[in-house]
Amino acid sequence: MTANDAAPTTLLTLSPSRASDFKQCPQMYKFKSIDRIPTEPTVHQARGTTAHLALERLFQQPAADRTPENLYDLFRQSWSELKLTEYPNLFESVEDEREWGLGSLQLLADYFTIEDPTSFEPNELEMDLRVPIDEMTIRGILDRMETVTEADSLGVERELLVITDYKTGKAPPEQYAGKAFFALKIYALLIRTTQGVTPDRVRLLYLNGPTVYTLDINDAQLDAMHQQLTALWRAINKAIATDTWPARESVLCGWCDFKETLCPVFNTPAEIAVSRAEIDAEMAGRAKAETEVTAAESNAADSSHTADEPVDASTEAVSGD
Repeated sequence: MTANDAAPTTLLTLSPSRASDFKQCPQMYKFKSIDRIPTEPTVHQARGTTAHLALERLFQQPAADRTPENLYDLFRQSWSELKLTEYPNLFESVEDEREWGLGSLQLLADYFTIEDPTSFEPNELEMDLRVPIDEMTIRGILDRMETVTEADSLGVERELLVITDYKTGKAPPEQYAGKAFFALKIYALLIRTTQGVTPDRVRLLYLNGPTVYTLDINDAQLDAMHQQLTALWRAINKAIATDTWPARESVLCGWCDFKETLCPVFNTPAEIAVSRAEIDAEMAGRAKAETEVTAAESNAADSSHTADEPVDASTEAVSGD
């Protein structure tokens, strides 16, 4: 199987992160979502995944137990669960892993300087959303939603519905913060669609800093996001139908996983051909290994079921994201 063998013929679902990818660079979107080219996990991804899981578990504790020490323990526990399956061989040495761990714990310590987790109860944690909107199906996982009480300058209190996203990377400069709210506006649209209420505010909590960016939301903004999302959905379907994926150069190219191998802006056709052949061979090897594992598991399951205990083999295909 090559990188293009499983290319979809139409878009079935779209996540906020993949919508952002297409806005940034259609060619990058294709590599990630259509070709599904695997990329090597990074220490930054490992930190983000582990910190998210630890913070989710922190808010599952009684308010009095939401202490820095407990969060550190939850991070260590979460990492011990994730590293063998999600991030094997990520570090070259124990010392490298320890240094990464200490840096991660410092970020979690900084979290308590920007928010008091004992002061409120989240309405939702890690909301798994899959929402039909017109011709689209939008899916994603929202970190947190809560209701908070705020007093205005006259002391009049009101309740606000707030959605919050954690970030373990560095905050962008304030003049570029607007772009960072793109995904959260989509989540606010999903909340309005599913619950019939418009969130009052979205928040980005950057633990590396730490920095908090907030943006008040109204229906006009979400109506505009609906229109933008519809345009992106149609543009992606057109790109799939025509197999047209322009590469869009920007300052963000330095962080692209495909800059040095497949991007036509930075590589010659000959260089891309070599990289593509290597990637196809790697993907074929992975697919073969996965098929062998699946077959072995299936045989084991068959041997453990009697004739009147059928095995459920139903699956759901999701393409293009």
